Amino acid sequence: MKLRIFPREESYFDLFEAAADNAALSAKVLLDMVDDFVDPEMKAKRLVELEHEGDRITHAILSRLNSTFVTPFDREDIYALASQLDDVTDAVEEAGDMLVLHKVVEPIRPVCEQARLIEQATTATAAGLRHLRKLEQEPLRAYWVHINELENEGDHLYRRARAELYQFNGEHPARYVLTWKDIIEQLEEALDSLEHVAHTVESIVLKHA
Repeated sequence: MKLRIFPREESYFDLFEAAADNAALSAKVLLDMVDDFVDPEMKAKRLVELEHEGDRITHAILSRLNSTFVTPFDREDIYALASQLDDVTDAVEEAGDMLVLHKVVEPIRPVCEQARLIEQATTATAAGLRHLRKLEQEPLRAYWVHINELENEGDHLYRRARAELYQFNGEHPARYVLTWKDIIEQLEEALDSLEHVAHTVESIVLKHA
């Protein structure tokens, strides 16, 4: 039986799980926002609150990183994982804010599809990170494979959405095209950040296999 010297600080894992749960809740609020576009200002305000909570959790992780000598895995991986989870919540909040700032009347179909993919990916991330504290390789591998599949689906959706916007350029004013292009790109950034989280988790697992 192979022994692994792997010192653990449980509070890191608690904080990572809290950050992932917060990102998943943000994605659920965004999905509700685009699926039921009633009182978007109130839902955008909720996204701001969740973004602030994400900042608080990230600050707690980085403060602990700066004040402790023994860490459960490489310090650069802890920093990357904290930052990437925060990037997810930031991108989701910014997308919600754009929907309000641009005075959107009704979200277009690709944006609703992107929000649904992000909700699925954040839910999978929150579930996957619960296996990190014990380095459970099989469920973690299944998690990052699933995230890669969702991100590939998101890339295809992103390219199709941009193409559709430009195809309708003669029908819609430039402001319409630019508004939705910005929002679509922001949602793609959220999904990219979720893939970055999965890649960092994969790196951690491979280092300690």
